Amino acid sequence: MSKTKGWSRMAGWSAALAACALLLGACSSIRQTGMPALTSQDSVAVVSLANFTETPAAGGSASAIAANVLRANGFADVRLAPVDGANTAMFDTAQRDTGEKQLGWARDQHIKYVLTGAVEEWRYKVGVDGEPVAGLTFELIDVASGQVVWSATGTRSGWSRSSLSNVANTLIGGLLAPLHARS
Repeated sequence: MSKTKGWSRMAGWSAALAACALLLGACSSIRQTGMPALTSQDSVAVVSLANFTETPAAGGSASAIAANVLRANGFADVRLAPVDGANTAMFDTAQRDTGEKQLGWARDQHIKYVLTGAVEEWRYKVGVDGEPVAGLTFELIDVASGQVVWSATGTRSGWSRSSLSNVANTLIGGLLAPLHARS
């Protein structure tokens, strides 16, 4: 085999790999701010995410996944905040009273950060293939100051044979990847 054919074959494979990467990358989108310096000893409370979808309990499902991702990222003290029976939408500006209650609970528990956010999409698309799609926004709030110290938003869709929980788990894992504990 000549060098020209070898380079040609290598270029062909490289182009195919690049095309696959573009195709797979087009299935998701993530935007986030700079990461705060966090340690494994920082306590984090995950509040039930606001559910702006038509899927019941999407906020609670996303919160449970987020708590487990944070534990896997090295945080020793991750808690799920108690659920207020009325509305748990701390993220929703119309529900700031609830958010203040949850921040008050976090202060009483000596928690350093609260992870809050919203679920904008959590469903299977209508159509022949019925692909799963998830869209979320997260905010990490410093409990002492009440300031947002980090935020991220993202969407992800899967293939027709993917499950919604797999797509959501991958998206939440990608969104929360910068929030890993340092020793």
